[in-house]
Amino acid sequence: MRTVIVRLVEPEQSGGQLRGLLEEVGGEAVPFVGADALMELLNAAAGLKRDLA
Repeated sequence: MRTVIVRLVEPEQSGGQLRGLLEEVGGEAVPFVGADALMELLNAAAGLKRDLA
């Protein structure tokens, strides 16, 4: 695991869905739609893999 600094760029909630851009400091902003997609991006940035069991 590693420490990462991220920021949400232009977050909004529309139709019950969270959406926006997630930017890792020093990296490109990546779009996401939905809380699950946001968590997947955060896990990937931190170098974590989800256990799907």
